[in-house]
Amino acid sequence: MTYLIASSSSNNRIREDTLTEMLAGQNILCFATDRWSSIWRNRHQIMSRLARTNRVLYVEPYTYPANEALKALVKLQERGAQLEHIADNLWVYQHPTWGFISRWAILDQLGLRLRVLALRQVLKKLQMESPILWVVDPRHRNMVGHFKESLVCYHVVDNYAAAPWRSAQARAVMEAEERFMLSVADLVLVTSPTLLADKKRHNSNVHLVRNAVDYAQFAAAMKGFNAPPQDMAAIPSPIIGYVGAVNNKLDYKLLDTIARAKPSWSFVLVGPLSNQPDSAAWQFAQDHPPNVYLLGQREVTEVPYYIQACQVCLLPYRRDNYTKSINSLKLYEYLACEKPIVATDIPIAREHSHVVYIAKDVADFVRKLERALEPINPERRALQRSIA
Repeated sequence: MTYLIASSSSNNRIREDTLTEMLAGQNILCFATDRWSSIWRNRHQIMSRLARTNRVLYVEPYTYPANEALKALVKLQERGAQLEHIADNLWVYQHPTWGFISRWAILDQLGLRLRVLALRQVLKKLQMESPILWVVDPRHRNMVGHFKESLVCYHVVDNYAAAPWRSAQARAVMEAEERFMLSVADLVLVTSPTLLADKKRHNSNVHLVRNAVDYAQFAAAMKGFNAPPQDMAAIPSPIIGYVGAVNNKLDYKLLDTIARAKPSWSFVLVGPLSNQPDSAAWQFAQDHPPNVYLLGQREVTEVPYYIQACQVCLLPYRRDNYTKSINSLKLYEYLACEKPIVATDIPIAREHSHVVYIAKDVADFVRKLERALEPINPERRALQRSIA
């Protein structure tokens, strides 16, 4: 597999759909950062496609700290490992509560050992030997080397250590975790040119795999669209929409200012809201202008219809070292729906400046929104489709 990936593209670029066609007859053990039922991201899309020709076990993140796990044990409410068969060759696994995580090294090693033993039993049950270890987050570094894996793939989707909401200590820990993953990975996949340039300094087999959409799904939604979703039907036009996670990547000061400057416009955010009370996202949700609507998470199959109901779509990201490396999946979803897009000035927007309106500041953002609300010409629509 390493040879196939390495020889498939001289410029280190691989399309996501090509990647899934290149691999068959393998067992894949994926350690993910999101639950399978959460908003779909590139790891969901890739694993669902790899499962067409391979056997995939998608391991959801462990979310129980040691104190919660011990409380559950005392109350005899512990939950054992859970395995759900999603499709023919795809299973989703949840760690048992008693496989706890702790800040105390001895307890943490014990919890890790319990999680590994439980997962080995599941792999044995599924007859998944010598799996490809697919790691999406460097915090799963401690799972490397426990499953007689045939290959380690490190899938880098963000500049993890640059997240502004993490403390300096947490960033240092994550940098060390990433250095370890880059040193042991047989193959490293990244989602943006910025990440490619950075990770190539630490691993000789790094490849750019851009995000992509299920274009057939979006095209079908466009043909079948005749009315907005029920919860958007009464929202006044024009609708300026954002579909994705409502988290700390977004510039809420920008959104608040624009919404107040244009009270006759509706700003609709569709996606799961950060559940951290001290986060900027949570604070915005509690106090925002009346023409802002937060609709919450929707099923992946509904996403195209919510995008179709918008006149213009947003990429309102903060500008920092974290967002400098992102390759937003929603950009391609917007393009597939042929929607005008207005974005803050980040690299992924500049890379697609021929189909994205880029705003330098708040006043420019309003001007670009006004321009985006004008009728879009057929040539631009065709160009958007070709990129999506």
